[in-house]
This record gives sequence, C-alpha cells and structure tokens, in this order.
Amino acid sequence: MIHLGLWLPLVAGILLLIWPVLGRTFAVVVAAITFLIAVLLFAGYASGGVVPGQSLAYAFQTPLLPQVGVYYALGLDGAGLLLWIAVSLTVLLGVWIADVPARFLGLALTMETGLLGIFAANDLMLFYAFFEATLIPSLLMLWLYGGADRLRAIYTFAIFTLVGSLPMLASIFAVRYLGGSSSFLYGDLLQHPLSGAAAGWAFLGFLIAFAVKTPMFPMHAWLPPFHQQNHPSGLADAMGTLYKVGIFTFFKWAIPLLPAGFQQWQGLVLFLAALGAIYAAWLAFAARDWKTLLAYAGVSHMSIGLLGLFSGTSQGTVGALFLLGASMIYTGAMFLFVGRVYLRTGSLEFTPVRGLAKHTPALYVLGMFLLMATIGLPGLSGFPGEFLALLGAYQTSPWLTFIAFLSVIAAAAFALTAYQKVFQETPQSQAVPDMSPREWVFAGVTVGVLVVMGMYPKLFTLYLEPLGKALASLLGGGA
Repeated sequence: MIHLGLWLPLVAGILLLIWPVLGRTFAVVVAAITFLIAVLLFAGYASGGVVPGQSLAYAFQTPLLPQVGVYYALGLDGAGLLLWIAVSLTVLLGVWIADVPARFLGLALTMETGLLGIFAANDLMLFYAFFEATLIPSLLMLWLYGGADRLRAIYTFAIFTLVGSLPMLASIFAVRYLGGSSSFLYGDLLQHPLSGAAAGWAFLGFLIAFAVKTPMFPMHAWLPPFHQQNHPSGLADAMGTLYKVGIFTFFKWAIPLLPAGFQQWQGLVLFLAALGAIYAAWLAFAARDWKTLLAYAGVSHMSIGLLGLFSGTSQGTVGALFLLGASMIYTGAMFLFVGRVYLRTGSLEFTPVRGLAKHTPALYVLGMFLLMATIGLPGLSGFPGEFLALLGAYQTSPWLTFIAFLSVIAAAAFALTAYQKVFQETPQSQAVPDMSPREWVFAGVTVGVLVVMGMYPKLFTLYLEPLGKALASLLGGGA
C-alpha cells in the first residue's frame, strides 16, 4: 500500500500534464485516494520505542544500484507518518479549492510524490533523489503561472537550492565512504558514524542544504519573493509550505548520522534559530500584503521548531515534529484562504481591501480561525508543537528560548493587525459573495482537523515520543 500511496500522484500528475481534459475531478479523486491511503497506513501503524530508522512500519527494500549500495528502501516511523498525512491532506485541500488550470493540478500531484518520498525514503541516495526532484515541479509552477517578476524569484530560489545541494551531496559521500558503511541504507550508515573534524564538516554540508528548506535565518531570503510571485490562488504557496522539510531532514538524517557534528554546530544553530524567530516576526509585522506576512510568519514558526529540535531534548524534538506537521496544514490552508480573498477583491495587499467582514461574515470567521491556529491559540493545532518545542529548548538555553518566545507574542500582533485592516475597518470594498458550497467543504475539513490536532495531540505525539527519547539518548541527553 505504501507504494501505491507514493507513486499514484506522480502517475496521475503526468496524465494531467499530457491530457488536461481529465480536469479537476480526476485530480481530486486521486488526491482523495492518496489521503485515504495515508489514513489507512496511520490506522495500521504499530510501533514501540524504536530508534529512528529502525523497526519501521511498512518497510520494503530491494537493490536499485547494488554495485554502489543504493537501494529502493521505504518505511515510515511516527514522524514520517504524521508528515505523510499532513502532505496528502493539504494537497487534497489545494486541488479541491484552488481555481487553476488542470496542468497546474498535475504539477501539484507530481510534486506530492517527491514530498512523500522524502518522508518514506530509508536510503540516503534515494532520499537525495526525492529531495532534489521535488524542486522541478515547484519551479515549473512558478515559471509557468507566476507573476511578472517570477524569473528573479526563480533565480533566487534556484541559487539558494544549488548552494545547498552541492555541499549536501559531498556530505552524503563523506558519510558513506569515510564512515566505512557498505551501502547508503540508513541502518548501515547508523552503525558507522563519523567523528572529529570530519563529522563537523559533513554536518555543515547537511546544515547548509537543510537550512534552505527549513528555512533558517539567514538562508531564508528566497522565500518572500517565491511566495510573492507565485500564482495568487495559493496552491503553489501551499506546495511550497509542504517543501519546508528541513526540520524532518535534520531529525531523520543529519543528527542521527552525525551526532558528533551536531555537538559542534548546536550552539550556532540555537542562536540563529532564536534570532530568526524574532527577526522574521518583526518583518511580518511590517508586511503590506498577505503573502509577505505568511512567508515571514513561516520562517518564525520554523525557527521555533528548529530551536526545539536542536535543544537535543525529547520534548523539543516531539514539539518540533508536531509543529512541522501542524504548520503544513494551517499555513497551507491560510495560503489557500488568501487565494479566495484575492478571487473576490483582486488584491493581496491590506490597504485596498477593508471591511470585508460586512459582505463575507462566514469567510471572516474562517480566516479568524486559521489565524488563531497560526498564532498558537491553545486548543488549536499550532499550540502543542510550539509549547513542547519551547519547553524542550528552555532546558538547554533559557535565554535563547525567552528571545524566541517574544515571537509568539509578536505573531498575535502582526496577524490580528493585518486581519483588522482587511476585515474590520470602515468598508471600502464592493459587495462580494460569501462562501460557496465548495468553500464550506474546505472550511469544514480544515477546521475539524485543526481542532482535533489541538485538542487531542496525543493521537500523534504517542508515536513521536519514542523517537524523541531515542534521539535524546543518542545525543547523551535526557527527556
């Protein structure tokens, strides 16, 4: 079943690119089947206290390039499964609600396979292939359907990605050949960790690449123009949000394979994460349009997650992974919501659009709910991850945690200020329709999921806690 869930979106996406006449209904059905498979995988998942990468559920392995030790090896632990569900749900919501051409939907489905592969790969070269291949549909969505200044955004994104990819490839070969592993399989690599200066340099290669995809300050500069120039429907932005996989890749690959390297770079990453959280929140407060605000808000949230993960504690790790999964859903939904606002007003800026609540009370309530999840209101999906990440980080560095915590306060300020301008001030916009039946379905599913994750986080942290404890033990820490 894991193979069907992984490759079905790719096949369907290619079919849509060739025969766009298949249309939205075909894309929605495929996305729904993929999400149903994810739910079935979650329902059948059983895991005890496993070391990351071992005793994976749904494990499968067969030689791909046996001469060089590359395998088609898949498997899902609790973290991969949570993110598999988050990706498949957000893609389903996106293809359901976004008004885009059929080939655009095909690119989104194609990208979904790459994202799912990142979370399921259990061979380092296979992971690298999925990690890099996912870039192609992301760039095509921006190039074919982006704004007037999209080429500049493409160049920026491509340069940052290239700067990260080449050092990561060098680190991959260093981990395998300097460590003496017989293959690129995760289990083999875990048994041959590097030490000393070699571990530090290899970790730096991963750090550069994964910092781009977190994104971590100061490797975040590609993100605002990427979102600003993407299609206003929000679908490409939601897919870009799903591509912020840095926290997972640090957790799954860089830290367990190079614990000595982690120790060498931990302090710097903690400092940059705390600085990035408050810096990005400040820039979000100064934003004049939705996409810029959400771009910097994403940097701030992921900085908190990174702070929790690099604390080396079990609580910080669980919080970081939960926050990553939750943010994929609520940030992706927020971008799609902004796309619906643009459809009514023709603008993503705050100033030209005021008093929208008078004409669209239901849309107003949905937007307020999504913003409350985004800023971490207790009872919604954003709270458990942020709380656990900060709690774990506090055990390692109280002062840096305090600095990062200020971004939580700032988030409420910039989100509510922007929302007040668009929805609650003196009306300047013309009368526009309220939510359609298709939007009501989108709202119902999104609200339901964010409430369940906020009220019953144990459904997911139950499978994250053994992984957090194992990672903390590997690093020589406690709970």
